Amino acid sequence: MKIMKRLAAAAVSLTLCVSAPVLAYADFYQEPANIKGVLINSESEVSSVVALGASQVITNFPMSWIYKPNMVNAYKSYLNALKRANITVTVIVLNDWEVHSYSPNLLPVSSPAAGASYYAFNTLSEEGIRATREAAGRVVREFGDLVSNWVIGNEVNDGQAWNYIGYMDVDAYCANYATSFRTWYDTIKSANSLARVFIPYDFRWNIGQIDGFKYGAMDMFPRLNNLLKDTDYGIAWHAYPEEFDNPIFSDDRHAQEKADTYIINLKNLHILTDYMDREEMLSPAGVPRHLILSEQGFTSISPAHGGECQELQAQCIVEAYQTAAANPHVEAFMLNRLTDEQVLIAQNYAFGLVDLNGNKKQSWEAYKNAGK
Repeated sequence: MKIMKRLAAAAVSLTLCVSAPVLAYADFYQEPANIKGVLINSESEVSSVVALGASQVITNFPMSWIYKPNMVNAYKSYLNALKRANITVTVIVLNDWEVHSYSPNLLPVSSPAAGASYYAFNTLSEEGIRATREAAGRVVREFGDLVSNWVIGNEVNDGQAWNYIGYMDVDAYCANYATSFRTWYDTIKSANSLARVFIPYDFRWNIGQIDGFKYGAMDMFPRLNNLLKDTDYGIAWHAYPEEFDNPIFSDDRHAQEKADTYIINLKNLHILTDYMDREEMLSPAGVPRHLILSEQGFTSISPAHGGECQELQAQCIVEAYQTAAANPHVEAFMLNRLTDEQVLIAQNYAFGLVDLNGNKKQSWEAYKNAGK
């Protein structure tokens, strides 16, 4: 029976397109000293991560960069700086529209889609699948010996904004994502069997059977698990407060203590981890799957609290970190972000620990000391 199961798993893997072999590195995983992490965007911020006492970093990689030698070299230098600092690296691969200029088959559409920031990897044709395999191979050949964790896409339960592939029901949508995930997974694992590969979700757990572009993670979990249960996939969850312009999450009314809650965040995280403990959701090794909280932000500017609220931001970050650290399933807690960005400030999303002028907020010291 075990042999038959292995053969079946192998057949599924071949059907969903095993990636071509890539350069194999010595297997490795950079074990972090703690779960404390943060999003940064440049090599110049690495020293600040060390000073903060964070042992993990999450970083974006738009796919168009892999076709630009100057961006490849700069990104490799950046990742090497993190390696020298013994920082565990998580890379999010994002299929941006600009990649159309270099590998148009990598995209599932031939013209930009309204409302789409990023696109699904193209699994709608054999040409798209080959392009996905080739692009994954390029990325892993360049950076595979520098990355411990890989996140394939962004908030895939929002298929309009972050993983656009076109209108389809949840079963078709999950089947397409599973194909792209497995292509990346097999490519990554062929180079480094210890690397971890994650499926990313926002905080919307149960939105009902809304077909088309947006899907509840609760509806996607069993479908993707059925398609990918032979792999060691992990979950990357975004545990924001219900309102992004209010750092308080402890009274979020849509984050409820019930299995079909609308939102899962730091208020009710155990709903997610209880689900992951189900026997049918366990990894091939029979243990709960890897879980990282790969994106959450707590603003220091909130209209609900009279504008600037640095002290409140600091308090909420510490409370969130402590909640995450107390849950044995959580392997990473990533803040969005080290430094404020003007485009987010305009929406009252002042998530950084450092303001636009380079001044450290109260949250810097609070987060630095969290967990000590």
